Amino acid sequence: MPKTFQIKAGKTALQHIRKNGLSPDDISVIPAAAGGPKWIILKAFDEYLLSNWFQDRQKPLHLVGASAGAWRMLCYVLPNPQKALDRFLTAYVEQSYDTWPTTDEVTEKVIEIVKTTLGSDGIDALLTEQVFKLNIISTKTNFKEKPGSKYRRKFIPIVVKNSISRKLVHHDFERVVFTNASNHTVIKKDRFKTIYQRFTKDNSISAIRSTGTLPIYMNPAVDIKGLNGLIWDGALIDYHIGLDYNDEGLIFYPHFADTIIEGWFDKFIPWRKFNGKVLDRMILLSPSAEFVKCLPDSKIPTREDFETYFDNKDQRIKNWYESAKRGEEMVMEFQELWESGKLVEHILPL
Repeated sequence: MPKTFQIKAGKTALQHIRKNGLSPDDISVIPAAAGGPKWIILKAFDEYLLSNWFQDRQKPLHLVGASAGAWRMLCYVLPNPQKALDRFLTAYVEQSYDTWPTTDEVTEKVIEIVKTTLGSDGIDALLTEQVFKLNIISTKTNFKEKPGSKYRRKFIPIVVKNSISRKLVHHDFERVVFTNASNHTVIKKDRFKTIYQRFTKDNSISAIRSTGTLPIYMNPAVDIKGLNGLIWDGALIDYHIGLDYNDEGLIFYPHFADTIIEGWFDKFIPWRKFNGKVLDRMILLSPSAEFVKCLPDSKIPTREDFETYFDNKDQRIKNWYESAKRGEEMVMEFQELWESGKLVEHILPL
């Protein structure tokens, strides 16, 4: 078995790989999970896919992400995407606060990260039709409260209903998908109302920051034309992107975990398991437990590191950069197995 990662595939995906091998053109969708700093361990894999698998891509590739995962996928569509990933990593890792931040301060920091990642010509790239079809997921609510509220009490009944059944919250949330694609049909309809909006010069920064707007820690986006409501983190509905797609190709999912948690509130319900139809065509790659134990603090970076290292931010920054660097070990092992044709021998049933 590979030392640094494990790889699983659904029945249809596994049958295809065993019969035909695995070609980058087999892949039609790349999901990207929310999860705060956990994305850092996948940065090297994104660089590999951009410089190798999808460098000369001609077929459409749908990128579907929420929160930090959406910001990873954003880099794919920007000019010189590898430099965009570097900008994103630096801005994200080196964010820091002298005192425990207010919601206004965190919101401003997130906007700064978005602007830094976009660079000087990123918005123009979002307005151009291209092979990479970006779909950034945010969540709309209709709370009638004044700006500046933490909205905590509004989320409590939603948490309670979700603990009973995820089906009970589809009236509380609407999915908003910001896209650079003229064809909006990649995500199959489900119980949540889905609103699509094209990127524009006016909405791009607010749209991109909204997907990472975690309630209580940040202020909702309220300035996006055409949306009457508060716009929050896409993870509230689609935490690990357990969506199904109209495109019939395979789904390749580099992920920081070996399981899929459908919505952010579901992370507190460990007995709730995801078994969506999308798993049949999915290839799920994630760091191995053995590899994670060798990372700083024996774990993938998490949002809790801000608190743990609040008085020693230099150590947190060092740890996060080291985790990004160590992600290259997964890439090297994956590339060797794929190029040798031996990868299929190590794919487990999903």
